[in-house]
Amino acid sequence: MRFLFNVYQGSVIELIENKKFGSYRLLERIAKGGLSTIWLASDAGGKTVALRVMHDDFRTGSSGPKLFRRGCEVMEALPSHPNVVGYYSKGKEKGREYAVIEYIEGSCLREMMVRNDPRLDEILSDIVVELARAMKHVHDNGFMHLDIKPENIIVSRGGVSYLCDFDTAQLIPDKPTKIEKKSGTPFYMSPELTNGWRFDHRADVYAFGVTVYELLTGVKPFEGQTQKAMLANQLNQRYRIRELRKFNSNIPIKLDELIIKCLNFIPEKRPLNMAILAHEVHRIMGVK
Repeated sequence: MRFLFNVYQGSVIELIENKKFGSYRLLERIAKGGLSTIWLASDAGGKTVALRVMHDDFRTGSSGPKLFRRGCEVMEALPSHPNVVGYYSKGKEKGREYAVIEYIEGSCLREMMVRNDPRLDEILSDIVVELARAMKHVHDNGFMHLDIKPENIIVSRGGVSYLCDFDTAQLIPDKPTKIEKKSGTPFYMSPELTNGWRFDHRADVYAFGVTVYELLTGVKPFEGQTQKAMLANQLNQRYRIRELRKFNSNIPIKLDELIIKCLNFIPEKRPLNMAILAHEVHRIMGVK
């Protein structure tokens, strides 16, 4: 499959299945996002990896390249963890920047939720626990992810969850701070982040709450006939979020209460940090 080409200093770069890209052989295009295309590839030694090739058609002044490089830097700085996609290296091939990361054979959580994958019933608790562990690891190493959502969680064929996509990640500030240009996904962004107010790592706690709420209930925490109406409720401090057990009576009461606490409009009323949140998740789930 011929997927993309560009001209760089007079030479044509083609990304084609079963063709070479530098020292890597492209085997299959497996995903395409706003910043890059991800290929299943093999290195010179035959090892299977995921090759994340940055797009080359960003407009002048676009933040895309900066975000891509930032994601590489954060992944490189993070120690390995069993629930975070591994990072190997980065490089440039005739002007095309790329990152080499761990290949996880499986599906993103969003895809599994959309097709109502029967495996989800068996691993729901594992996903919640493993996501909490992954996020604690990221926070313990000084970063906040800032784009936690089902699309950024990969579930392997063996049922293990992996957190990925660190392009929007930032260092955890000493005190709540503002950013010049917010990025993320609206339904998963905390009110303070959406409104351009000062924020910190508790924005991730909020996104964890939205993600787990949706995973366990099949609906988003905020009602509305349209996306605009749902977002309006999300930004309404007086809006009362429906209990999770209204949709799934099998959810433990304590977990229901914890997720609702994560979704509090006021950051100070959420769990203080991911260490405390992960501890509570483990306690409720009976995990040591």
